[in-house]
Amino acid sequence: MRVLMPVTLVLYAIVALVWLHRWPSAVAALIIAALLWRRHPRARFSAYILFSAVAARAALAGDWRTLAIAVAAIVVMQTPAAAREWPRLRRGAARADSDRMARP
Repeated sequence: MRVLMPVTLVLYAIVALVWLHRWPSAVAALIIAALLWRRHPRARFSAYILFSAVAARAALAGDWRTLAIAVAAIVVMQTPAAAREWPRLRRGAARADSDRMARP
């Protein structure tokens, strides 16, 4: 799972750049692939935002193949394996190496 999602996003970035001519989407996919690879705490949330945007754009354009791929990616992110790799964000939870100041 840790390799599958970043590689899929890199492939999507290539397709978005070469065939679809959507360079902002390609750049976002590459950044999110790097976040997923590094297991950044906000990587899962970022992936949901990208996949949702791709799904919305595909639905409005009538591109059903891209819509199906985006929905499939969202479903894969819901699996227990994905939750183990990239835990969900918790309200008020801060990382141990966070630079946020302590509340008084």
